[in-house]
Amino acid sequence: MKKHFSRAAGILAAALACSTIPAAPLAAQSPNAATALSLDDAVATALSKDPGIISANLDYLSASAKADSAKWKRLPSLSASGGYTRLSELPSSDTAMNLNFMGNPVSITLPSLLNSISLGLNLQYPVFTGFRVKESIAIAGLQAQAKDVARETIKRSLIFDVTRAYWEAVRAAYNVATLQQNLELQKKNSDLATQQLSQGVATRADQLAAQMRLEQATEDLGDAQAMERRAYLTLASLTDMDLPSLGISTAALDRALPFALSTKPEDAALQDPTKLDEASIVSDALAKRPETRTAELARQLALHSIELSRAALYPTVAIVGSATYADPNQRVAFQSDNTIFTGTWAVGLQINYDIGGVPGALDDIKAQSLAADKAKSDEERQREAIIMDVEGCILNIERAARDLASTESMVNQAQENLRVMQGKVAAGSAKSFDLSSTQFDLLRTNFAVTNKRIDLIIAQADLARATASAELK
Repeated sequence: MKKHFSRAAGILAAALACSTIPAAPLAAQSPNAATALSLDDAVATALSKDPGIISANLDYLSASAKADSAKWKRLPSLSASGGYTRLSELPSSDTAMNLNFMGNPVSITLPSLLNSISLGLNLQYPVFTGFRVKESIAIAGLQAQAKDVARETIKRSLIFDVTRAYWEAVRAAYNVATLQQNLELQKKNSDLATQQLSQGVATRADQLAAQMRLEQATEDLGDAQAMERRAYLTLASLTDMDLPSLGISTAALDRALPFALSTKPEDAALQDPTKLDEASIVSDALAKRPETRTAELARQLALHSIELSRAALYPTVAIVGSATYADPNQRVAFQSDNTIFTGTWAVGLQINYDIGGVPGALDDIKAQSLAADKAKSDEERQREAIIMDVEGCILNIERAARDLASTESMVNQAQENLRVMQGKVAAGSAKSFDLSSTQFDLLRTNFAVTNKRIDLIIAQADLARATASAELK
């Protein structure tokens, strides 16, 4: 009996040698993968191809062009005109003038001018518009800044989404690798149970239990592979890959994935939660977060809108001028030569005040003042939300670091349990199935360490999002 158990222990020890080897690099898990994708490459690709960022960039360029256009309103308005008119001939009676000169009747016949040609320049320069132009330029500039900040908000949100999706895909790949090793272990265990049954050192119940564990391991691996493909599909979508051509969702579960993840959890640097300066982190977040700048810009826009609404209470003053070069010129009487052009000009000052619009302007000022108060309240609320966001991220890092340290401490215990169980199996005081369970406990503990490390990495990325600390290109 001891001889058979020693042989069983030797077979399972060989299986353990395979199961305790660290998971292979993710890039090597898909030998037929077309592309090795790192985290930095995934983020860079997403930032360059994301339709939301492209749309936000175009929106910013449009707002910037409008801001530049508003500045041109400072210049005077100068327009040129020209025209030609063909006139019908008039009867001689319409062009004749009967005058009385010193008691003698005199008849003068004026020529009929058949062509009318005119060239003109018109100038209008608003000397004072109640600060309308100034406030319009300021509002357009602030709107352009708001579009730029909105573009930054989308970028930072996308960076975190891609980072989280990447590490979730890494987690899923490690889970599949762990369950693949468990499946191999259960296959060897099932084969061993069948062999021991034929030798009379195991019961039919032991064999059925081993087969049941093998079937469960197969089912677990299939579920993990499906989750892995979903994680890869999410990452591929965020990086704007051609999803139909990848065939991730329709391919068989045992088919290699179209790209491999080359950044591993051990490549990421981990922060020490005890060295986090909470006050400094919150202060940096309030200064750098695009949301705070958006709220501040909204408040400034509201203040400028108040000043713009007050413009209706001021008169408008404008200098106007015109120059006309025409044949005939309407300001010149008795033109008889239809080939002579005459030039005239005019300069004036116009003052306008909309008395009837004063009541409406007062109500508009009141409405804009209330909107400014609301913007100020929204800004304060946004600051409080950011503080809560940062505080929550710090707590998540502390929890994730604590869980990682606790899980890492379990590895030594799992290894010791395996060593003890190997001795028991060799001594004949434990069955091979007990050794199989202990081996899987070690596998599960090693994966739990990787899982908790990924949790900490994602928590750190979330804090980087909350503090807007990532450098944008």
